[in-house]
Amino acid sequence: MVKLANAFLVVSVLIAAFFLYSLEHKTRGLERDIAKAEKSIIDEREKIKLLGAEWASLTRPDRIQKLAEEQLKLQTLTAQQIVPLAEIGAKVPQTPPLKLEAQNADEIGKMLESLQ
Repeated sequence: MVKLANAFLVVSVLIAAFFLYSLEHKTRGLERDIAKAEKSIIDEREKIKLLGAEWASLTRPDRIQKLAEEQLKLQTLTAQQIVPLAEIGAKVPQTPPLKLEAQNADEIGKMLESLQ
């Protein structure tokens, strides 16, 4: 009976050792995954900082003003261009200046017809 108990204890110790080793192996694998995720987070934060610096560089007011002057040909607003709210109705025409449909000048329609 003692031999059977000893054999049972040896087998149970071997099973416990196997489960403990597999648990340690899984734990180390999860630790590696966590380390990879943390490194990925650090890399993404660095990319965000870099993109933030690039955005700050691209949205500098002097750069935007220079681009607006070069590309849009905008002019500075003058005091004569400011209209009080009560006068807006008088400044806007009642009818559109061009009625393309009424003049039979549908340029896009002509292009589509020529393509057919």
